[in-house]
Parts: sequence; C-alpha cells; structure tokens
Amino acid sequence: MATDYDAPRRGAEAELETDSLDALKAADSNSNGMDDDGEIIEAFEPPSVDISGEELNVEVVPRREGEFTCGECFIVQDRKHLAYTENGVDICRDCA
Repeated sequence: MATDYDAPRRGAEAELETDSLDALKAADSNSNGMDDDGEIIEAFEPPSVDISGEELNVEVVPRREGEFTCGECFIVQDRKHLAYTENGVDICRDCA
C-alpha cells in the first residue's frame, strides 16, 4: 500500500470519525470528565437549603449627576463612558 508522506498525520483520537452524531457523543464520552486544560470537571449540585422565606436587603441609590443608564446593557455608568446618543437613548462605549 502506498503512503502519502505529505498528508497530515492523524493521531489515535483523530481516527475516530466525527462526522456523525453518535461519533461525536463517543468522542465526548472519552474525555473522562476533564476539560480542555486537563482539570477535572465536577458536577454542580445546587444547595438543597430552602431560602424562599429569606429577605434580601439592598440599598438602592438613585442615579447621580454625571451618570447615565445605557440603553443597551442598562448599566448605570459615568458620563466619560458615553459613546453616543441615538434618538434620545444613551449608549456606553462597551455596547457601541
């Protein structure tokens, strides 16, 4: 059998066909619970404590002079972060 030495080489993982959904699931199951950086991924379990009766106390501070509310992300920011105003709606630099 002839060998094409110019063709890119494929490793053992690449030999698994990833064209079908079943092959992708099989490749995903071979990851052994590790992420791309090699760190172990643990399943997240939300706390089982009932906090429905708890109250949340938050101090609400009104918008100060020199601040604006972005019309895209709705974050209150300082005027120095204002990119432009379009149809009376202020847009911050992050959203521009």
